[in-house]
Amino acid sequence: MENFAYDGTRLGYLRRGEGGPPVVMLHNAGSSHVIWTPQITALARKYRVYALDLPGYGSADQPESGYTLDRYAELVRRFLRDRDLTGVALVGNCLGSAISLTLARRYPELVRAVVAINPLTESTAMRGDLRVPARITRGLPDPAARALFDWHTPKWFARGTIRSWFASGRAYRECPYVQPLSAGFPARALVGLVRDLSSFAALDEWPDREQLPPVCTIWGTENRVLSAAAGRTLNTRLRPDRAEWLDRCGHVPMLERAPEVTAIITEFLATTDATEGHRPGEIPAEEHAGMTSRRTPE
Repeated sequence: MENFAYDGTRLGYLRRGEGGPPVVMLHNAGSSHVIWTPQITALARKYRVYALDLPGYGSADQPESGYTLDRYAELVRRFLRDRDLTGVALVGNCLGSAISLTLARRYPELVRAVVAINPLTESTAMRGDLRVPARITRGLPDPAARALFDWHTPKWFARGTIRSWFASGRAYRECPYVQPLSAGFPARALVGLVRDLSSFAALDEWPDREQLPPVCTIWGTENRVLSAAAGRTLNTRLRPDRAEWLDRCGHVPMLERAPEVTAIITEFLATTDATEGHRPGEIPAEEHAGMTSRRTPE
């Protein structure tokens, strides 16, 4: 792992691949770059891949505060600027998707495409299981919230959290990446996230969709952490250029259905590579015809 520091906070990142356009991969809350292990090797054959560890997780710092959407987005933007990365494809899951869509909205000149897997917004969180910790922590006075910030999750809690990401016990037991993900993480990162959920409400509305680069969404239809039903409503507003619905799949489809998700990402990025020169969000009609959901009917 390499490191990047900005304003006293250090990110960790893994880099693979030497040629081609840059791809930056952003994990969900509670995990790390490890979730992208099946995709990194495949993408590195054609792209320069950067898989980040966000603050609070993996090899990154665990600061006392700063676990907000704005802070994460600014850290990633600074990382892109420091590495002189433009025309970036952002691939995210949950929190990583929220960061990716926020950057695409605020800095469309930096982003050529977004793959948003299970996008975290206020509505997708509050209609999923995340609503429970969100309601609890939102109601806590600051001293109690700070006490939670100082608690480090034990391995059994981390493993239970990770189990909830999978649609089936079998998929969880057979996943080779559970062990490195379940070492535990500071509760402050998750508590800080759910206390900031109101900031994610902006991602439920997309009046500026025409200014965005091409977007592909991927949802696990059996996602319990976030609501796939709310995700369908979100898609009507976001109007992704490609939408995939994977049945028998939960919050980590890149692990549960690794070959299929890898294929979706590589196909979509190849198509957006071919459409450089078009305005953000515009896909030629002959190519757009092939970019619809092929797996689970609407």
